[in-house]
Amino acid sequence: MSTLEKIAPAELAESWDNSGFQINLEKGMINKILVTLEITGEVIKEAANLGVDMIITHHPLYFSPFKVVDRNTIIGNYTLELIKNGISVYSAHTNFDKAEYGNNFYLARLLNLKNINNFEKYSSDYTGLFGELPEKKSLKEIVREMEKLLDLHPNELRVVGNPEEQIRKIGLCTGAGIDMLEIAELNGCQLFITGDVKYHDAMKAKEKGMNVLDAGHYGTEKIFVSNMAGQLKNELKDAVEIFQSQVDINPFDFL
Repeated sequence: MSTLEKIAPAELAESWDNSGFQINLEKGMINKILVTLEITGEVIKEAANLGVDMIITHHPLYFSPFKVVDRNTIIGNYTLELIKNGISVYSAHTNFDKAEYGNNFYLARLLNLKNINNFEKYSSDYTGLFGELPEKKSLKEIVREMEKLLDLHPNELRVVGNPEEQIRKIGLCTGAGIDMLEIAELNGCQLFITGDVKYHDAMKAKEKGMNVLDAGHYGTEKIFVSNMAGQLKNELKDAVEIFQSQVDINPFDFL
């Protein structure tokens, strides 16, 4: 717990969030941990086969309140299977997004951004950051690079803007961060990278002349697995066996 608090302090989480323990079986010793973006039926099977004591996720298992643990509901079934297999669940969500080495920083580092600044310096309600490429690249070049960096299918990325425009300054917010578009624009960003961009937000960006790259919610956040696992291994050394989930949980297919 002290290691998780060091990586993603609880006080960084948004008030509406449900980061922290989702299921706490209070095991005295944790020997094996599985890191995954979120809980699914296949992830639970993977965890059970590996014999892990704990799963660490980005997306909380519980968001909406519920009154009954019912085997016939998805969340109820997950809950019963996890407890049956003796697996605790801990989630690091918005606190990891805002953490010094969280998802946003990790993506910025993949893109090799320099002079990185955090949107939070303008308001604690802002999540994300902005920085500069070492040299200008066209929007089309950045899209191709993102496909490789995040191992995405070309059809997963949607673009608003001029493919040939030369980009230097980039803002980004992993997950669903289109609300940060205006703060990115105010900071001189020529491109904003996020996921889950809706039609009206895309139209707004187009009218503003702002370039937007929607790489998907899953596409921009699946980096949580390698990032969190890497930080845990660095902190815990060989004391705990850390597994990265191999289950593809993207609900979308691209034909």
